Amino acid sequence: MTETGDTADRPALPAAAWTAPVPTTSPPRDGRFRPGISDLLVCASYTGPALATAIIFDVAGTNGTGLALPLIAVIGSGMALLFRRRTPMVSLAVTGGIMVLTFSIPASFAAVATAMALFAVALYRSARHAALGLLGTSASLLAAAMLLPRSMDLVQAVQAIALLVFATLIGLNVRTRRDYLTALVDRADRLSREREHLAGIAAAAERNAIAREMHDIVSHGLAVMISLAHGSAEIAPTDPARAVHAMRQVAETGRVAVADMRRLLGVLDEGRTTGSTGALAPSPGMADVPELVELFRSAGLPVVLHSAGIPPADPGIQLVIYRVIQEGLTNALKYGRAATVVTVNAQFTAQEIIVSVTDDGQHRTVPSDHAGRGVVGMRERVTLYGGTFDAGALAGRGWSVTARFPPQKGAPWLG
Repeated sequence: MTETGDTADRPALPAAAWTAPVPTTSPPRDGRFRPGISDLLVCASYTGPALATAIIFDVAGTNGTGLALPLIAVIGSGMALLFRRRTPMVSLAVTGGIMVLTFSIPASFAAVATAMALFAVALYRSARHAALGLLGTSASLLAAAMLLPRSMDLVQAVQAIALLVFATLIGLNVRTRRDYLTALVDRADRLSREREHLAGIAAAAERNAIAREMHDIVSHGLAVMISLAHGSAEIAPTDPARAVHAMRQVAETGRVAVADMRRLLGVLDEGRTTGSTGALAPSPGMADVPELVELFRSAGLPVVLHSAGIPPADPGIQLVIYRVIQEGLTNALKYGRAATVVTVNAQFTAQEIIVSVTDDGQHRTVPSDHAGRGVVGMRERVTLYGGTFDAGALAGRGWSVTARFPPQKGAPWLG
């Protein structure tokens, strides 16, 4: 069987493995400058215009105090703004103090620097810090206006306070929006990690399901084929006709295994390899158990089948029952020596389903590199339908496998 196009290179993996890859990178963060450069720009945005204005006022003769004091106030406030991000409260204290001391100097622009520091407090600290800073600077301005009316006008103080309130509100608004965007990015990151985690769980579950099915198909087919081939080689010199019949059964077992494998791959790659799902054989169920028993009998296993009641209509649980019986017989064939009887018992009642495979053979030690693989697969299958599974050696000799299922909700019983 061949494929064309890009599907030829695509491995037959579970559908969950073909879903679009989940992006592992987080949404880009904001594109701000580096913090140090940002601090320098903020400082320059205040210091440059303020220095130029102070010089212009001095040339025009409107300062009244000379150039030295405005320059000291501007440079001091600008230096304080350099630390607005790392220590905003200290920056606010310095600019606020300079504002109160030089408020009467028009060219100091200290209120602007204080507003910028309050903005930083609201942005980089809590709303409580911003409120305390605003109250402190406002109270200082009002106190100075009342105690030193000659150096500070009350109306100008109120105007400065309005500027400080505006800067604080803008800072709180920017902080709220920043926190909101950060929360959105963090939530997107968390959802991305959760999607990756869930996709990994789904892929692992699919791999386990495929591994169980592959094990049942391959292990059963090879065990029967090896037993038939060995028996054929033993009887070929004395009974060629039976040897030919045994080899034909080997071929038939191989064809059945290939058909089962094709059915499994067809389910994984439904409709892409053949263009239609009509050629896929149905999953085996209780109706196929007698044929399965006959196959093991032909391989030399003395199997006795007992069945009572009507199986449930659900094909899923029928497949599980079939696989439990198949794996139990395969283990008896592979590991049970000198077994005189292998009993398959399937009891179906309205209260419970009991399926068991018991043999009286002498079981040899299972190789440690694959010990228990089939048992684990059977237990997982049974657990998926709410059942219980037990497997172990019997007293003296022999081995028993038992699966019990409760009545299946949503899968009505027949009869």
